Amino acid sequence: MKQPWLIPIAALKQGDNVLEFEGSARELGLEPHEVAENPSFETLVGPIRARVVVTRSGSRSIVRGRVRFRTRLECAVCWCEFEQDFDEELSAELVSTEREARVHEPDERDAERLTPHGDALDLFPLVHDAIHLAIPIAPRCRPDCRGVCPECGVNLNQGDCECRVRAECGARSPARERRP
Repeated sequence: MKQPWLIPIAALKQGDNVLEFEGSARELGLEPHEVAENPSFETLVGPIRARVVVTRSGSRSIVRGRVRFRTRLECAVCWCEFEQDFDEELSAELVSTEREARVHEPDERDAERLTPHGDALDLFPLVHDAIHLAIPIAPRCRPDCRGVCPECGVNLNQGDCECRVRAECGARSPARERRP
C-alpha cells in the first residue's frame, strides 16, 4: 500500500512545503469505520482531503493545515442516519532529534509534537487524531431535533404523534398509567 502520509524529511526544502492528499479512507490508510468506539459513528463517506504546509527551519518544522471529510452518523436524539461534513485544523511541530524532545517539556499551549518515523515525517497520526477528535459523541441531525416520542417511538421531526396529541389534551394513555 502506498503511504501518502509518510514524507521524506530530506525532500522538504527550507521554508514552506505545500502537500496535498486526497483519497478514500482505505487508499489513505484509514478504515471506513475508523471511530469504532463511538456508537453514533457509522462510516467515513467519500474522499478525505488534506492540505498541509510544512514550514522547515533548521532542525525543526511546523506543520499546519486542514483535513476535510464527510461521515455518516446516527443522531443521538432521533436515531436517524445523516451525513455531516467536517473541516478540521491540523497543527504540529516536528522535533527531529531525541535530545530536543527530552529538553522541551510540552505544555497545554504547545501544538502537537511529531517525531520522525526513521528519516520521514509521518503525518498519519496527526490526521488520524483530527478525525477521531472531530466526530461528536452525541451528534444531532440538526440543532432543533425534536427526537422521538417516548411512548410510541414516532420521529417528532416528521410531525406530532397520536399519543402526544392525546397527552396534550389531558387524556391518559395506557403507557402512562401507574401500575402497583
